[in-house]
Amino acid sequence: AYVYLLPMIVVLLFLNLYPIAYTFYISLTDFGSGGPNSFFNVKFIGLSNYFHIFYSSYYLPQTIALLQNSVVWATGSIAIFIPLGLLLASLLNQPIRGKWIYRTVILIPWAMPAFISLLTWENMLNYEYGIVNSFLNLLHLPSVNWLGGSPLDVWSALFLTNTWLSFPFYTIVFLAAMQAIPSELYESAQIDGAGTWRMFSRITVPYILPTVLFVGITGWLFTFNNFYPIYLLTSGGPGFTSEIFVVEIYQTAFQDYSFAIAATYSVINFLILLVVAVIAIKYARLTQGWLK
Repeated sequence: AYVYLLPMIVVLLFLNLYPIAYTFYISLTDFGSGGPNSFFNVKFIGLSNYFHIFYSSYYLPQTIALLQNSVVWATGSIAIFIPLGLLLASLLNQPIRGKWIYRTVILIPWAMPAFISLLTWENMLNYEYGIVNSFLNLLHLPSVNWLGGSPLDVWSALFLTNTWLSFPFYTIVFLAAMQAIPSELYESAQIDGAGTWRMFSRITVPYILPTVLFVGITGWLFTFNNFYPIYLLTSGGPGFTSEIFVVEIYQTAFQDYSFAIAATYSVINFLILLVVAVIAIKYARLTQGWLK
């Protein structure tokens, strides 16, 4: 069995463990600190980059802002995705005519390439000619600078766009979990006089709770590292308003050529997600019984 598993193990080591280990090594050097010309003259400097990030007057406020923005980005998105997904899944789980049509339509945002959707939303949210502001003007409301205004405006636009990209996945997963619930339970509850809300809270929620927890945890981890919505819409701006770890890592590495600092942020980001994942899996008991 180990011989058959060896190719997969080699691939995983090369594609996962090696990049993680090499990133950690770069974070302990001055790689790129002198610009592109310093790539071939790398010095080992130990934990100096970590001390700069956590103790210097320049990097510390930036690191705190990155952590706050990343947590807001992930938590705010999941707080929208899960209730909306449950609501739509509950509606689609009802005995309505043409159900397959609604299920097909609801998959369109998820099936469309994400960067096409994001570019479309960028034009729709444009301050000068976007259709969203045009609609607000028809209602005699002032235009909103969605992508360059106040933090509330910027985060509202990002959450709206991310919801459009993600809600079909959550809806379909929750719908599949709901359809696995035995119909006899609902029939018995109806005979006992239970209403819609009581059946949802006493039957549906307990049965799909493991699915909700799993999707919520993995969705939070994914969104924490969700790069393209923020990068394509705001690039972390205005200023540092919407900058998150993964966007800052990319910009620091490929625009400023400070690969050592970018690698240090990557290690910090990795450790944060690892700790959150371990704690969440432990207390949610998602892996209970796996090793039996």
